[in-house]
Amino acid sequence: MEINVFLFLHTPIIIWRSRMEKDFIDEFITSKDTRAYLHSIHHEFTDIEKATIVANHIMISYEEKVKWLKQFMDEITDDVLRNRILKAISQIREDKQYYNERNIASGNISYSESLSDFIFIPHNFRHGDIVRSLYGNWNTTMFNEKIGIILGYFDDDYELYKNLRGDYSDVQVCVDIKFDGVAYQGEFEHEHINPIYIERMSLNEKDERIAYLKYLTNLYSKNSHRINADNKPEYAGGSDDLLEQRYLSEYIPVYDDTSGIWCVQMGYGFERGAVDYIAAEFSGTGLIYHFVRNGQLDHAHGFDSVLEEVLQDPENVDIVTDYGEYSQQEINMVSGIKRAVMFVQSHRRPMTSAELRENSIEIKK
Repeated sequence: MEINVFLFLHTPIIIWRSRMEKDFIDEFITSKDTRAYLHSIHHEFTDIEKATIVANHIMISYEEKVKWLKQFMDEITDDVLRNRILKAISQIREDKQYYNERNIASGNISYSESLSDFIFIPHNFRHGDIVRSLYGNWNTTMFNEKIGIILGYFDDDYELYKNLRGDYSDVQVCVDIKFDGVAYQGEFEHEHINPIYIERMSLNEKDERIAYLKYLTNLYSKNSHRINADNKPEYAGGSDDLLEQRYLSEYIPVYDDTSGIWCVQMGYGFERGAVDYIAAEFSGTGLIYHFVRNGQLDHAHGFDSVLEEVLQDPENVDIVTDYGEYSQQEINMVSGIKRAVMFVQSHRRPMTSAELRENSIEIKK
């Protein structure tokens, strides 16, 4: 009898929790593939994981996000988590102006400062999977679907990432984005995408894109996803790809004097570009600087790029200092540029040395 009473009392609770978990996954795990996999392994997110996923979700509106977090906060008893959710809601309200179609679709919603814990989201994406990003750039009113392939992500990599101790941005999977719609993106275009925003893509066997994507899978498999002194990747570039041929075995970034380009051989392929990009790829810890252009949130991965934006359109570009990404020196410099522009426009002449010194003194006050 005691056993029967125990089951009678606890079975409804178990069923209720299971139903709530299923509702959460169905509502907030956008990818049908990730959603199905989570259901198949009967995965359950903790309260902190649920709050973090919603607070950092880039494909739901400001109103949906705040409403769910407020309701969830009323349902839990953990005061520490409740306070963190309160802070997250406050930040979301401050960022309300950025929750528009363009920024949501392109993923330009900043991570929550109070809810940024690393959460491993189980998934079954692996090397060779052709996938699509569920968000993309809204440069026009036409939505272009980004299609790519996962390269170099095997079972042992999955286990490695599962035990990371980073922040929420480290949940992402590297996807080599090869096509924006049907437009070819180039050899070195890739994005780091949370598995809740990627789905497998079915392409017709006659589709020209699928042959190329399968070629990349076979090429990577042939070259092996492990790099060591006895197992160097084969050179697969064309005869004119001198940089890759020259620096194929350089596993620490090097600078090519002739071209002025930085290069490094990574586990997933050869990278080349500006120093900030290569440093970010090599370390896995890139820089980000948010700014607003005509009221639209955008970002750059180097302060030089921010300066270019400000100089090209000083009246309509403003830096976003709320996230602690800019030093005081950088903030002063942008302020100085804007003041100098206003001076030149009003006086129709360049500033004198004395006026430049005065400008420098004023922005430091």
